[in-house]
Amino acid sequence: MAAKSVILRDAGKVIIVDTLQYRLHKAAQLTGCHTILWEDGAKDVVAQIRDLTEGRGADLCIEAVGFEPSRGILEKAKAVINFEAGSVKVLEACMSAVRRSGYVSVLGVYPTTYDNFPIGQFFDKGIILRGGQAPAHKYIDMLMGYVAEGKVKLDDIITHRLPLSEIAHGYEIFNKKQDNCVKVVLDPWK
Repeated sequence: MAAKSVILRDAGKVIIVDTLQYRLHKAAQLTGCHTILWEDGAKDVVAQIRDLTEGRGADLCIEAVGFEPSRGILEKAKAVINFEAGSVKVLEACMSAVRRSGYVSVLGVYPTTYDNFPIGQFFDKGIILRGGQAPAHKYIDMLMGYVAEGKVKLDDIITHRLPLSEIAHGYEIFNKKQDNCVKVVLDPWK
């Protein structure tokens, strides 16, 4: 949905990064954007983004993961030692991938403070960092207009429609990333 949003705003090249190939395939199928599979960590992803942007970096990075990315045992141990919940590694990757004076928009949730936050990089690159809860009231009329005019399709990301009685199964396949699940819709009338 973030890719669809920036396409509506006339973004040039759109790049999506994810850890699961089936979600990248779905995103490319629906938006035509470039995709990068996060396999070997942020350095490889940032290098690929730089290659796709002629070395500049992205004008805008949208961090939509939050504090719960996949982490290794050492990352988990560091978090415990520092009394941290989760990790900021995806936010750090965004700050590395964005161009100087670029924007990083944080949609993912972060509930605590973090040790070693890259404040020097933030300052040195002049990054414009925005975050917070979705300002739905500010944009709802414009967004509903896009839907009414047919400029954006919303239901094409739905991969599973289940009766409400199968709610536990819906949460399970979504949480465990099974059966190529992207979005589950529960129907209370089935």
